[in-house]
Amino acid sequence: MNDYNRSLDKRIEQMFTNRQQWVPLWQTVYDYIAPERAMFFTKPHEKTPASVGEHVFDSTAIDAAEQLTNLIITGLVPPWKKWFRLEPGANIRDDGQIEHIRPMLEYVEDLVHHVLQDSNFYHEMQPAVLDRIVGGSAVISAWPKEDGIDFKCLPVTECAFEEDNEGKISAVARKVFMSFRDIMRSWADSLDSNWISENENDPDNPRHEVQMFNARDADGQWQFLIRLKERKTILEQEVNAFPRMFGTRWSKLPGTPYGRGPGLRALGDVRALNKLKELSLKNAALAVSGVYTVVDDGVINPWVISLEPGAMIPVASNSPNEQSIAPLQSASHFDISQWSMESLTASIRQIFLADQFGPLEKTPKSATEIRERSRIVAQELGATIARLQYEILTPILRLVVNELGKRDLVPPELQLDGYNVNAVFVSDLARAQWVQEEQNILEYAQVVASFGEIDPKAGLALDIHAALREVGRIKGIPQKLMRNEEEVQALMDQGSEAMIQLQEQQGGEQGGTGAAGGPAPAR
Repeated sequence: MNDYNRSLDKRIEQMFTNRQQWVPLWQTVYDYIAPERAMFFTKPHEKTPASVGEHVFDSTAIDAAEQLTNLIITGLVPPWKKWFRLEPGANIRDDGQIEHIRPMLEYVEDLVHHVLQDSNFYHEMQPAVLDRIVGGSAVISAWPKEDGIDFKCLPVTECAFEEDNEGKISAVARKVFMSFRDIMRSWADSLDSNWISENENDPDNPRHEVQMFNARDADGQWQFLIRLKERKTILEQEVNAFPRMFGTRWSKLPGTPYGRGPGLRALGDVRALNKLKELSLKNAALAVSGVYTVVDDGVINPWVISLEPGAMIPVASNSPNEQSIAPLQSASHFDISQWSMESLTASIRQIFLADQFGPLEKTPKSATEIRERSRIVAQELGATIARLQYEILTPILRLVVNELGKRDLVPPELQLDGYNVNAVFVSDLARAQWVQEEQNILEYAQVVASFGEIDPKAGLALDIHAALREVGRIKGIPQKLMRNEEEVQALMDQGSEAMIQLQEQQGGEQGGTGAAGGPAPAR
């Protein structure tokens, strides 16, 4: 155990040492773009809430980062509707088998969605997405419990990543200082009595370092442990098929496990705009109150001058040629600074995609224009959306399905592995990536219909039923609302039989009328 602890100490310290070069950059970008989260980068006694953001003079980047966060949350994982569907995987090709398991998959969809809604998943996803935008990296943890799953967005300053040769995150380490009371609340049974007696007199001081380590082994299993660094005491340890701490990056940088987001890309413009705004405010203050030169003539005391309305200042002379006090000409040019600030503001908002839909007070855009703009946004965010789905959303869905299987709420053999069951994302932002595919199908259907007017055989070149099902899949229409070809044919046959019966009934009534009392013979 001692050798294991020494090896683990060395590995964790190496991970945090490799991360150290990023900390100053994270501190700077959080100070300017997410100052409310910048306190995580310093110890509590080094920074107070009153000092957060005191050097920030412009909120353009702060507002733009929040808008982009809301765009991704509402467009990718909206809490009010299902943003994913479970479909048969690549190994299931038989139509009969697909139709057989589809009701079960729809039931599991509803169950997973209910579990996520009852948890704090959506509450914690918002800061996690913001971390990806600002610093480029984020961590969210999942803690299964008896009645659900708890999620938590972990401060990136407390975490360190390790990646394998494929560029995947293979280990996440966390260091956090906790109080005696918090440690006892979670792991009282794992602590020895000596340590408890030594620390119970100081229960609320967060001075005990707790380490959490989650790493994938050679067999693909995730080793997870929590330990108290002081005594190298293992507080919790288990092996799972899924990680407890999920790391994600906005974009992947070669040679490092950490990512780079819009905040880091816009940092130069943000700092320039902030400095320009600061200087402009100082120039505005100078324009209001002014700067004065004072002659030290023994009459006027420059240390007690009060420049305010109605103030009376004793001077030796008011002569234009020999003034005791005179204003100093300012060198500020507000027109140039205003032009520079507008340019920097536009650049920052463009990086954060803050102007894609324009201001609300203008004429509302058509559905076609909104759909096209959504497609452009999806193209701009395509890579990071795919990474978010791969590193966070899909593993969390697999974790939830696995936990439901352990509780016998879903069949244990149901595995969200892509081969038997696959998760398909159907939120607005995810489906916007398929707009071009949908448009191609509709355009081809129009071409087939046009040629079918000339040659009837050409009109049969497209399987209309398959095309409609594909368009419905792209639009996220539930499978239970779409009839298959056999059901459509059965409805048509029923309609034909009903029409024949109606015609026979009408014919019988007409024949009976003619036999009993036909029309009178013509005169």
